[in-house]
Amino acid sequence: MLTGLACLAGLLAQPAAAAEWFVSTSGSDTTGDGRLQSPFRTIKHLLAQNEGIARAGDTIVLRGPAGENTYEECDVRLRVPLTLQSYPGERAHVHCDIHTPDSVAIQIDPAASGSTLRNLEISGGAVYGVMMQTNWSQGDVTGNTGASNILLEDLLIRDTGRDGIKITPQSNNVTVRRTEIRNTGAIYPPGTPTEDMNADGIDNVNGSSMLVEDSWIHDIATTGLYFKGGAADVVIQRNRIENTGVAGILVGFDTSPEYFDIGRNPRYYESVRGIVRNNVVRNTAYAGIGLYASKDALVANNTIIDAGRTGHAALYFGISFQDWGSHAGRPPSVNPRLLNNLVRMQGGTCIEIRQSEELGGLQGLDGSPGSNWNGFEDAGCRFVDNRAGTGFLPAAAGSLAQWRKATGSDTDSVQAVFPLDDDGKPLAESPAVGAGTIVADIGDDIEGVKRTPPYSIGAFQSVAPAAAGVVPMTLLPGGARRATAAGSALLAMAPFSEVLPTRQRRWLSMAPWLATLALMLAAITYGALLIRKRNVTGWLWAYLRQDWREPVAAGTTRHLLFCFVDHFEPGWQSPGLAVERARVARWSRDLPTLCAGHRDADGRPPVHTFFYPEEEYRPEHIDALVDLCRQGLGEIEIHLHHDNETEAGLRGTLSGFTELLARRHDALPRDPFSGQPRWAFIHGNWALDNSHPSGRHCGVSNELVILREQGCYADFTLPAAPDPCQTRTINSIYYATGDPARSKSHDTGVRVRTGGVGEGDLMIIQGPLGLRWKDRKFGIFPRIENADVRAGAPPTRERIDGWVKTGIHVAGRPEWIIVKVHTHGAEEVDMDTLLGSAMDEAYAYMESRYNDGEHWKLHYVSARETYNIIKAAECGLSGDPGGYRDFDIPRPAYGVHHVQEARTPVDAAGTEECNAFAS
Repeated sequence: MLTGLACLAGLLAQPAAAAEWFVSTSGSDTTGDGRLQSPFRTIKHLLAQNEGIARAGDTIVLRGPAGENTYEECDVRLRVPLTLQSYPGERAHVHCDIHTPDSVAIQIDPAASGSTLRNLEISGGAVYGVMMQTNWSQGDVTGNTGASNILLEDLLIRDTGRDGIKITPQSNNVTVRRTEIRNTGAIYPPGTPTEDMNADGIDNVNGSSMLVEDSWIHDIATTGLYFKGGAADVVIQRNRIENTGVAGILVGFDTSPEYFDIGRNPRYYESVRGIVRNNVVRNTAYAGIGLYASKDALVANNTIIDAGRTGHAALYFGISFQDWGSHAGRPPSVNPRLLNNLVRMQGGTCIEIRQSEELGGLQGLDGSPGSNWNGFEDAGCRFVDNRAGTGFLPAAAGSLAQWRKATGSDTDSVQAVFPLDDDGKPLAESPAVGAGTIVADIGDDIEGVKRTPPYSIGAFQSVAPAAAGVVPMTLLPGGARRATAAGSALLAMAPFSEVLPTRQRRWLSMAPWLATLALMLAAITYGALLIRKRNVTGWLWAYLRQDWREPVAAGTTRHLLFCFVDHFEPGWQSPGLAVERARVARWSRDLPTLCAGHRDADGRPPVHTFFYPEEEYRPEHIDALVDLCRQGLGEIEIHLHHDNETEAGLRGTLSGFTELLARRHDALPRDPFSGQPRWAFIHGNWALDNSHPSGRHCGVSNELVILREQGCYADFTLPAAPDPCQTRTINSIYYATGDPARSKSHDTGVRVRTGGVGEGDLMIIQGPLGLRWKDRKFGIFPRIENADVRAGAPPTRERIDGWVKTGIHVAGRPEWIIVKVHTHGAEEVDMDTLLGSAMDEAYAYMESRYNDGEHWKLHYVSARETYNIIKAAECGLSGDPGGYRDFDIPRPAYGVHHVQEARTPVDAAGTEECNAFAS
């Protein structure tokens, strides 16, 4: 009997058999029961949590007879593992009006991992056609799950507002098979510039083990597909990517730092072990196949036709700026293999390696490009290696022979005429046939034909018969030059001089002038695009007006207040405790040495303000900085990186951390009446008051109010350019008033002025922002001066003079010039600049040029002292500002208990005049 009961219990514990539910446009959500004979009317009724109908493992079948197959539904959401498919022999159409705000046609939750979408037409969605959702939060080891093990097959995804398919962090093992994606970017009005659109075929951010195969992705507003953010072990095979507004396939790209799994990928590689094989990529504006911060990538047996029409190259090594985030790694690509690829272009660039001087100098590739056994159309395409150094090609480009000599690559590659049919398949006589090498990871071709030695170059192993419509891309010799095969997408072109009438030939004599005009127009166009890309438009007009400036009366002694603030992050890139200790120890050792030989007009050494991040707190690091503070070489303030924050969470974080610094380390002063710690602030990722356009890196739109109420007296975040968080107000000291109803309340404010009073919620103290006219990109476009001091942007005499000439001051006190510069001092790459000869020479230059005692006096000041001197100016005080360093907020004791020095008579007078230090 016991055995029988146990068996009965076992049977009862078994899950119910998976059900099959039917939905039809002629069904009813009221009277239907989901059987084939009595279907429901809407998908969302079946999926609704409150209905409790569909359960894990069920199959939902959509009827789709011709003329009655469209389901007008948005945000169809799979919350448990399900199969959603069309009825056999029919194709159902799920359509979401793109004007439905923030809508997605179909989205799959992490809890629905294991789901399948099969044989559906999906259109619309203001944001995405299909989206894999995620619970991603960087650093959360247990809660990081995305919609994984998803199969998307035999789909048509079209006319989406933005991306066709969106894969979010930790949405792993997504397979896209036999799917057509077309016409993305429908949300954008006609004529929208490409750089203002974000509408890719497949956008994968940190979703590993994705497989995209046997699919057709075409007529895409931006990029055909990319996988980035640290996505590993992705395979892209046997696809056609055609007619894209940006790139074809990108192995890595450009991801904000918070989406990386830095435990597994501490170097912030955008892709790891990605494979792109047996694809045809045709007609792209930029890179045919691009590699950005990729590690161990294989790009093999692809056919690339007419890529890089606007810029980049057929095969391109790009740079990942990673949202200019202070924690980002931005590594170059390493250890790539580019094998058996066929590149067929009419001129342009076959391979390019990018380099940039921005952010201290970045390059698209470290080491060899790993390129060999490729085929390049003999039509004058160029090979470009922009990396500086002996043996590298100049940016002006070179030939295949020069490329081989400079890089040691492509020694077995072929440069010839490669006749192809209209599908990109080689003819029997093509030099691509049998010209490749065996690649272990390549077993078949784009048609599924097994590859046997000798391998052919390109996506096809087999050949096409000679047929009409096959056009070599190179110009035919002599009188044989002609346009052929009217139906072909690739036409030969004849030289103008052989086909133009005499009258039109006269216009050719004007070619040099027309070329110059074209170059000028191109420069203007590029300049406009550069301004937009670098987010200059918001503040350019303010810079051109320069309305913050005031004249200084002749004979007046000017005072230079030099304030150096540091986003000091020992835990940058999570290197481990040993590296953190080494970073802090370097400052403890070298800062006293650097400052020993320098003094300002008051006999004080340079002072460094360490804005320390709450999320990286270690008592031993703060203790080491406190020791520097006791030596008069530094002060400690508050830095914070946060995201999707709540008001309560922010208040708790700030109150806890500031109290900890004040109580345990004696590193913050306290208000004499309330006992609350007082402090200055720098926002991580520049996103003060939720100012990033994406809504990331903060989350609290009344942040200014919270900062003030928690004891903050001033913010030192700005300038942020070229980050989009940059305000319209520049080169100013002003009061900002928080508005909980809108973000970026500090975009404008009321200037601090002599004789004024404190108003609003928070004082904003900005550093210099402008354009470096003597440092121009391509010799034409001035670079942004944002007062960032790094190895790639050292504090040269020219920059120092520019900072001083910017003339930031309290309105009515133009002779007190405040220069606030910033850095990220815990990054090893910059320490030699910040603690070595470059900074030593900068201090020496300021002491000689701006400290003669008659025309100029130099004052090294901390962030707190800068604020105090500003408050003294606001109170109408004048003369030597060095006496007002402790005017309002006192200096912390740093564990040194001594009697506070009495204020000078002028301080006391200032206190009375300002009615007890209004702040």
